Amino acid sequence: MEAALRILGDGLSIAALAIIASTAQTAWKRIPDGTRIPMQWGADGKPTWRVSKAVGLLAIPILAIVILLSFTLTQLTFTAEGVGAVIVLCVRSILAAALALSQLVHLRKVMETLRDDGDS
Repeated sequence: MEAALRILGDGLSIAALAIIASTAQTAWKRIPDGTRIPMQWGADGKPTWRVSKAVGLLAIPILAIVILLSFTLTQLTFTAEGVGAVIVLCVRSILAAALALSQLVHLRKVMETLRDDGDS
């Protein structure tokens, strides 16, 4: 059972990373070089700080890789048994979904802001 849960967790992590990478790549192609990417918005809906294109579009993908691969690199997925293996799968699934969703929401807001600014 633990092997099946580990494989399922790996599959969900790979799917989330694929979504994150493909959306980052698409945004990279659409956003002109030199554009500053908004990272946070104030209550008024205006960006409070911006970063370079590389940092803005690669922050979530790199963070996602580190977080999702940490389960495998620490051997946690290979040592968890029984209920522990189910808990590890649940945590991996929630993290994978949350990271993919945060990428989608962030890029949607970035594209809206850049469109409103006339940068994209």
